[in-house]
Amino acid sequence: MKKNFYLGLKVTLALTLLVSFLNLNHAQDDAMMQAFYWDLPVDDVNKNGTWWDNLTNKADELKAAGITGIWIPAPSKGNWGIWDMGYGIYDHYDLGNYNQKGTVETRFGSRAELENMIAEMHNTSGGREYISVYADAVLNHVYSSDENEEVNPAVKGYVFDEAFRGGTQYVPYPTNEIKWVIPNAGTGDYYIKIKGYALNWNDFYQRAYDCQIDWTGAGFGSSTYGWESEPNNGGGDTDNFGASGTTMRGFIGYYGDIDEYKITVTSSHDIVIKLTARKEVGGSWEWNNQENGYYPFEIWYNGQNLANSALEARTNTHITYVNHTGAGEANYEWNYDDFHPVDGNDFLTGWDWNGGNSAIIPNTKGFGNDFNTYSSTVQSRLEDWGYWMADEINFDGFRLDFVRGFQIDFVSDWIKNLPLLNGNQRFIVGEYWGPASRIQEWVQGLQAQGADADGFDFPLKGSLTGMCNGDAGFDMTWLNNAGMVRNNSGDGLGGTQVVTWLDNHDTGKEHDKWVTKDWHMGYAYILTHEGRPCIFYPHYYGVTLVDNHDASHTVNIPSSLQDDINKLLFVRKTYLGGGLEVLTQTGNPYPSSATSDVYVARRDGNGTKDGAIVVINNSNSTKGVWVGTSATGMSSWANTTLKNAFTGASSSVYGDGRTWVEAPARGYAVYVQSSDYVAYSAPKSAAGVAEIAQQESELNVSVYPNPVSANAYLNVNLNAAAKVEINMYDAIGRNVANIYAGELAMGNHGFTLADYDLDGGTYIVQIAANNKVFTKQIVILD
Repeated sequence: MKKNFYLGLKVTLALTLLVSFLNLNHAQDDAMMQAFYWDLPVDDVNKNGTWWDNLTNKADELKAAGITGIWIPAPSKGNWGIWDMGYGIYDHYDLGNYNQKGTVETRFGSRAELENMIAEMHNTSGGREYISVYADAVLNHVYSSDENEEVNPAVKGYVFDEAFRGGTQYVPYPTNEIKWVIPNAGTGDYYIKIKGYALNWNDFYQRAYDCQIDWTGAGFGSSTYGWESEPNNGGGDTDNFGASGTTMRGFIGYYGDIDEYKITVTSSHDIVIKLTARKEVGGSWEWNNQENGYYPFEIWYNGQNLANSALEARTNTHITYVNHTGAGEANYEWNYDDFHPVDGNDFLTGWDWNGGNSAIIPNTKGFGNDFNTYSSTVQSRLEDWGYWMADEINFDGFRLDFVRGFQIDFVSDWIKNLPLLNGNQRFIVGEYWGPASRIQEWVQGLQAQGADADGFDFPLKGSLTGMCNGDAGFDMTWLNNAGMVRNNSGDGLGGTQVVTWLDNHDTGKEHDKWVTKDWHMGYAYILTHEGRPCIFYPHYYGVTLVDNHDASHTVNIPSSLQDDINKLLFVRKTYLGGGLEVLTQTGNPYPSSATSDVYVARRDGNGTKDGAIVVINNSNSTKGVWVGTSATGMSSWANTTLKNAFTGASSSVYGDGRTWVEAPARGYAVYVQSSDYVAYSAPKSAAGVAEIAQQESELNVSVYPNPVSANAYLNVNLNAAAKVEINMYDAIGRNVANIYAGELAMGNHGFTLADYDLDGGTYIVQIAANNKVFTKQIVILD
């Protein structure tokens, strides 16, 4: 099914030249902002998303600062309704204008508010600047819920083949995402044999499972469980299951072992079997990787094995939507044959498939229902949606989520199908979280097919985090060849093919990946160097970052960082635009020992100004270095005077081209030609535009363990006494439990969730305190 492209040498060269030309249209002074972060505020009580309005209010401030583009979260309706951050995508065409998943608006607002925000960013009246708006596009998957259940013969065949196809052992379909059903089972005794496959045969305690069986309609709300007891591997050896709707805990003892359970149906009813992979750790019964395979490989009734006939595998892959009525909005539904595995030849792979090292993995079910992007139906639908987003909604470009999840051929077609913008392909940047070689391979692979896309500079993120979070022990010469643009190992990309950044919504929710101090040093690098810099919204607006898994981990962003970013944006727009040379690498620095603390680079100009020298000092005191200013392809600065772009201090360049430059402790400086100097004035701020209150500022909440076991515990830590109400909602927004309502004193308060008879699935815990609301997503295990 996979398409292959064979390009002759002349065609390849022509396309490469074309894309190189198109890349020149990405202005070197472009600077974008990731205009969101994880768990941003939402008025979920009133099902009112406010983020689009928040960005609308900030449009003029961002324009004045020099931001030329904003990347916004995936705007489509998510499977978790008002709480969904967009990556749990459900309906691509619902942008907050249809009543689905318990809400009309998305977490970010309504479609009308979205389009109003885009219009305001594009508004150039009164001499205002144009800000491009880039939508996050999720093309790898969609999520669904139990209402999307269907019979899935492809998954049944795959499981009964034990994920073994064409002589290769592949990865099992997630055990807990399959419901096994014998419809309208007749009365009598049934012997259900459970088998495991693709298990860890070296560790008995990793081969545990839960088996739930309901044959009366009791449901699976019961917390009652029993243990399988050996011998129970058939041939007269069996376990009586117990009551309908309860759980049996078991182990697969060895390769080829089976566990047999007997149930007695007294009146005709569906038999429903649910299996969940578990492990036992120190006596604790815990969630395990669901790619540990378990299935009912035989079900005997009146001398017949129903597993080969009546038994159905059901998955949540029949996805239907409300009727779309807007211009250009398609109406269709998804079925199991739109997702891997689709048939007897298809398969699933793991994260390290295809040679590992972050290779492309189109058949990996890492998120939700994994689209079969080799299908012409899937391709055309997603391409049509992309065109509609650009043509009807007026997005200027896209950030592509998880591009490891689909083949380059599909990405190329998707990009080239978009309508041109001012005669050129639209801006595209792909999230390829991996080493430089893989990012280069992806960008250049698209380039060879005539598709223009950038890659996020993940390697540079690692280097800059080390510099900012470190101290004088960080060797600044490590920056000489850091990142994709400066790469000297053959894995680099040009400055117009890379987006540089310090933190994003993913790293921003995990404290071990944060930049935690001296952010201005990192921004001094990305805002003066090649590549399109991407500013993180919380860094600019001083939003406190909170770890998504442990709210006790936070980091406060200093308000002074916005001023630093504004200054550096001014430098980028006013003075810079060309290539770059590291003077502490090529300019015969003196003293040479200073290069471990001081990094100096010269960036060429923009045709009007003659560029600048940037100095970044890693030491704990003011420090400088003598360097030669000569740089390949740049004008001579011999016998000129340099001026500090912000302090006005001067430094002479002598006849041999050498000059002294310095920067403050753990800081930066920018030097420009005195004849080019333009006094910096701070841009206007969004005075009077109140930042949306952060939920996390009122209280810290943790749920552990998560996914939730029978002993789950909710901890609420209040910074002050408050009137508190705690509720739980299911995936479609129904209130399923009121946990607490009343006054709580300042401090820690604990609540157990085991007292609530809830079916397995995804839930939202909502805590309201003093009119502020905090939400936490949890998974309850069956």
